[in-house]
Amino acid sequence: MSEDRTTLTLRPFGARAVLVELPDAATRRALTAWLDATDHRDVDVIPAESTVLLDVSDLSVAEQDARRALARLGSRLSDLDLSTLPEVATDTGAIHTIPVRYDGPDLLTVAEHLAMSRDALIQWHTDSPWTVEFLGFMPGFGYLTRADHNKPMDRRESPRASIPGGSVGFAGSYCGIYPGSSPGGWQLIGSTDQVMFDATSAGATLAANDHVRFQALR
Repeated sequence: MSEDRTTLTLRPFGARAVLVELPDAATRRALTAWLDATDHRDVDVIPAESTVLLDVSDLSVAEQDARRALARLGSRLSDLDLSTLPEVATDTGAIHTIPVRYDGPDLLTVAEHLAMSRDALIQWHTDSPWTVEFLGFMPGFGYLTRADHNKPMDRRESPRASIPGGSVGFAGSYCGIYPGSSPGGWQLIGSTDQVMFDATSAGATLAANDHVRFQALR
């Protein structure tokens, strides 16, 4: 890691949370791995693009105890030299195969943006696995990246009022699958019947550091 990755910023985020601000996604991956291996009872770790939220959302924990738990973990983080954290291996995590119908209303828009034909886009989208960077936005929504996806996609100027669950789309440097119906501005290239979030039992299908291989349904 480069020297500028040694810096983190801790900011209060309400009475039961602290937001850790980091210089980049690689540092966030390394810090998240460190936190996963660290004892921090009662404190949930919620990573995002270049932040990590430390949250005590369990209301059975008294607010005073929540503050103490956050203060203890915050003290350890303040003393942590981020430059000593190892790079996170990218070949860990479960592999999920997601069948996709490439019938999205924005398929040609995305293909044109990436300077590909329709068929070339489908081939590219399915030829290598995508990595789940983190989950957010709604339960089970994974933000997927790939090293060769290096041309960020603008969101739609006018978001859709309702996007069906199972929709596969692009926004910024990410690909994502909507677990349920939601308003949204992502550019939609297809759809899947794969259940991405089950509120009654299994929870989220994807987890950070998992991999997704898309499979075209013809």
